[in-house]
Amino acid sequence: MSKDYGEKNLLISFSGGRTSAYMTWWLLNEWEDRDNWNIVVVFANTGKEAENTLFFVDECSQEWDINIIWVEGYPSEEGKGWAVNHKIVTYETAARNGEPFEAMISKLGIPSTNAPFCSDQMKRKAIESYLKSIGWNNYTKALGIRIDEPLRLNNNWKEKKIFYPLAGINPKTKQDIIYWWSKQSFDLMIHPDEGNCDNCWKKDFPRLVRNMIRNPKSFNWWTEMEIKYGYLNPRDNGLKPPFNFYRTNKSTFDIKEMAKLSQSELKQLTLFDVLDGCSESCEIEF
Repeated sequence: MSKDYGEKNLLISFSGGRTSAYMTWWLLNEWEDRDNWNIVVVFANTGKEAENTLFFVDECSQEWDINIIWVEGYPSEEGKGWAVNHKIVTYETAARNGEPFEAMISKLGIPSTNAPFCSDQMKRKAIESYLKSIGWNNYTKALGIRIDEPLRLNNNWKEKKIFYPLAGINPKTKQDIIYWWSKQSFDLMIHPDEGNCDNCWKKDFPRLVRNMIRNPKSFNWWTEMEIKYGYLNPRDNGLKPPFNFYRTNKSTFDIKEMAKLSQSELKQLTLFDVLDGCSESCEIEF
């Protein structure tokens, strides 16, 4: 007979970064209360994750012998607009050319600092669709936010049933996480500038410029999306097209021009530029 967990269902949201990976390992191996919960681990793929991120998620699954559910969000066949459905994929079958991302853009338009909806739609709602399919309507969400990231913590965490183990019962800083991974047999092999979706709009301009200089072809998909959907505005938010990904409505063409500037010119231009919570991975806000 299966154990009756009651309402103690725990979603571990695995973003694909080092912090969420460590959190997953700790919850499944060290957390004293782990046997009292029904736990699922879910990774949501946008189709624009770096290849080494996908490899890392699969490696965690194999090295630690844990079942990580891979999901991708797509428009539901029923209803109008973007009603998120999901499909289950694997490391081998996961989208790698932005297919889920473009499916969302084709319905909702281009996300940006003025319209920051992509993680919510492609990650949170895709995961919720999966959980609903297995009968989970009431559950707690474990998110990989550290003790040194207080601004990323939701003040309504109790009401929203959010669990921050690395900011609470097992507090960890970024340096703690880096040190822990230095002792492991494998790690996330990713360039610091490529974290998150490869050229995510949350990145600051210097980071985007470095990406443009190092790998200009990595912007091809982002350019294609701006050309195809830059005049699509289904949200009717009062803003005027064309719509581009980057802050202050900068386009990939603007990033290319910025890459021609000298370091002093770029520094002056981006003096007050900051990251919008961008790290090596996107944590979902529930």
